[in-house]
Order: sequence, then structure tokens, then C-alpha cells
Amino acid sequence: MTRDWNLNGNFIEACNCSVPCQCLWYEPADDNKCTFAGFWNIEEGRYGDVSLDGLGAGMLVWEDGILLEGGWHVVLVLDDAADEEQAQALETIFSGQAGGLFEAAAPLIDTVEDSVVVPFSYSVEEGYLSFSAGDIVTIVTDKCVGFGDEQGSAYPHPFIQPDEEANIGKTTDASVDFDDNFSWDVSGNNSYFGEFEMGNS
Repeated sequence: MTRDWNLNGNFIEACNCSVPCQCLWYEPADDNKCTFAGFWNIEEGRYGDVSLDGLGAGMLVWEDGILLEGGWHVVLVLDDAADEEQAQALETIFSGQAGGLFEAAAPLIDTVEDSVVVPFSYSVEEGYLSFSAGDIVTIVTDKCVGFGDEQGSAYPHPFIQPDEEANIGKTTDASVDFDDNFSWDVSGNNSYFGEFEMGNS
């Protein structure tokens, strides 16, 4: 039985499009193929009575054409700091089985190719955001500051709450090395990042 859940923290994603990624406006990705890695670093979270504080999860995705029209090929990536019960909770949420945002995204997925458990690392230092998932994923993002020294942003964004904007960044390192279909280096391109809060209640 699905349990109530709620998560909040910070997310980061990196893709192959130039800055800013045009997928939010239903335009085709650069080269007509989208490759992106998106990760949610949970500061506080629960799935029923299972604490998810300090854990993380995310996905690797590729698809041809317009991202928000579907056809996604996905690898789920889970934080190895999670115990068995926590890992099951994360997989249930991020696969869309527990309702909320990821259930809404589930129709966009063509196939879930695999699920993998690796250590996560996330840090913010001197204007850079750094994330790694084992030796599979590395993302280093420089915040994009525009006129008036204001952080650039995009709205709406499908993976954060409706009243929040996604910050825009540009990666200095954005590489994925999993298998033949999920390996790319899209450094120097778009990144979105920011705070999130989501749940099913």
C-alpha cells in the first residue's frame, strides 16, 4: 500500500542543450536528442514512518525529440547510504509508484533500463555546485548571474513546486559513464538547480 511521503532539499540537473535548455518551452533538444542527469538531494524526507533525511536519488535519461512529449529511457540511481527499507522507499517514490510528481512523469517513460546504487556527494562552494554519484555521474555547475548581479532563473520547471523558479547554471563538468546508451560528456551546457519540496499529500 502506498504511504504518504514528503521530501525537501536541493536538486541539480545537467543536459546537452545550450543555456538555457529549450525543453521547458516544448522545443526539440539540441541535435534532436536529449541526454540529461537529474538528482534530488534530500535534506528532510519521509515515506510513511521511514526517514529519508540526508539521502538522495535521481535518474539518467535519454530520448529522441521533445523531452516533455515522452519516450524516455531511464536508469534510476539511488544513494548507497540508504538501508534496504530506505532504498525501497526511494525507488517507490522516484519510479512514480507512490503518487505525486513522479507519478505524473511516469507516462513520459518508455523503459526503465536499470536501477543502480552508488555513493552520493553534493556540495556548494564559491558559486559552484558539485555533485557526484559514484564514478557514474559528475556534475559541476557555475551559477549564471545576469543583469544587476541577479541569478538567472526559469519558470515554470516540471521538477519543482509550481510557485518556485529553477536557477540557471552552466556546467564546467557534466559527464555520465554507465553503459553504451548512458554515457556522455555534455560539459559546458545547461544546468538547472534549486530548492524543491514535493509529496503526495
